[in-house]
Amino acid sequence: MVADIIPHHFVVNPETAEAYVCVNALNLARDTRLLSVIIEGDALTVINMVNCSGIDQSSLRALTKQVHDMRSFFSSLSFSYVGRSCNTIAHLLAREGRSSFDPRFWIEEAPPIVEQAALKDKWWVNSPI
Repeated sequence: MVADIIPHHFVVNPETAEAYVCVNALNLARDTRLLSVIIEGDALTVINMVNCSGIDQSSLRALTKQVHDMRSFFSSLSFSYVGRSCNTIAHLLAREGRSSFDPRFWIEEAPPIVEQAALKDKWWVNSPI
């Protein structure tokens, strides 16, 4: 498990924040030498933009271009939409990041509240039907 918080103050809207998250996630994956990456997000507009190979004329084009430029670093890279209820850990990290002025990184660990949420998710995955 790898996680980070990179504060982006003065972000103008949620879509821009989500696009920054995609770029930051790819930078972290590349820097930790991960080759197969799945990024899940609850901003359908941003997920569609990074999955689209056409010309982006949106206000996010600089960020989506960075995402497209980094694709060659990975043997497998996918972006998937998940509902907000499936994205609890990302929201916990975002809340943690709002009170942070410096970047923070975790490898093989996370803030306690995030680890508790991950254990809860794992319980649902491993529970008998």
